[in-house]
Amino acid sequence: MSVRRAVWPLFVLLSILVLPTASAGKVKAQLFEADLEESFTVAKGSSVEFENLLGSIEVMPQAKGNEVRIRAHVVAEAAEAVEARRLAQEVRLVRSDAGGAVKWSVAFPDARLFRMPKTGVASVYSKWLAPLVKRKTVSTRYDGRAVEIGNARGATAVSVTVKVEIPMDLHVSAVQHVGTVQCNGVRGDVALSVKQGELHAGRLFGDLHVTTEGASARVWGFNGSFLNVETGSGEIELTEIRSEKMRIDSARGLVRADKIDTTELEASTGSGKMIFERLEPEAMVIRSDTGDLELATELKRTRDATISSTSGNVTVRLGTFAPFRLEANSPDGAVKGSGVNVEVDQFEKNSAKLARGSGGANL
Repeated sequence: MSVRRAVWPLFVLLSILVLPTASAGKVKAQLFEADLEESFTVAKGSSVEFENLLGSIEVMPQAKGNEVRIRAHVVAEAAEAVEARRLAQEVRLVRSDAGGAVKWSVAFPDARLFRMPKTGVASVYSKWLAPLVKRKTVSTRYDGRAVEIGNARGATAVSVTVKVEIPMDLHVSAVQHVGTVQCNGVRGDVALSVKQGELHAGRLFGDLHVTTEGASARVWGFNGSFLNVETGSGEIELTEIRSEKMRIDSARGLVRADKIDTTELEASTGSGKMIFERLEPEAMVIRSDTGDLELATELKRTRDATISSTSGNVTVRLGTFAPFRLEANSPDGAVKGSGVNVEVDQFEKNSAKLARGSGGANL
């Protein structure tokens, strides 16, 4: 009996000592945040460029003066507080002028693997970015070296949110490798690029060039001379566009466009679907390899239109009373049509010639 009494207290004592050690083994990530700021003056018509690896870039108008102001918020995460501080303090805003342009980029710590911090201010971006980097690793070149962004163990957890205020009438370029780009209320020539993530541009005046790979892009309230959109697999949404010329080039992403008023439209896709609503160009050429094409127009201004798909379906909805002449051919498929007051010159399984009224658009 005495032996049993000795063993029981010893067992309880060991349990008390071991449990705190096990709890202490769960290392809580440490967070460090820092702010950076730069400003400089520019002349009207100058070219300025901004580049960031992981996080976001937001471009906003500076109503008065000729000063460009850059504010960056850095979030770093590590197992130890001292390491998180070191990573954040290695982030810098670097200026390098070349080719007549003023370029600012965010210098990240010297590492090959990066990931989004799981906590802190930057988590507002990681809510949508986290699923992306969990599914795949994004490879890119940044600051002269190849880097990868994903969810790999041991990856450096640093992100930077950049906010830029610019005067009117500049040539502006913003390149975000992984993350989001936002540009609102700016007047001038603007070029926005995102490799993976999201792009938002609204109420812009001038020329706009949008380039994405897997990122989605949304452009609304644009009024300018030229809108150019190029995308790989990302989804594109265009709303309330007024431009002299508009060009869309999509490899396989879905393109949705609504309320498009342009003099000249050129749109092409590989395997992606294109949907146009309230489309009113003077001239348009829309082509697809295997993707489906859908468009609706009142033909208020349209004079010439070519709509073709190698193997995808083409659906065209025309205004009830708009005059037009339409010729449709489908060597490997079928042609179907219906309407009010339509004169049928020819209607066969694979081809059709339809007309309404005199003059109007040639389709």
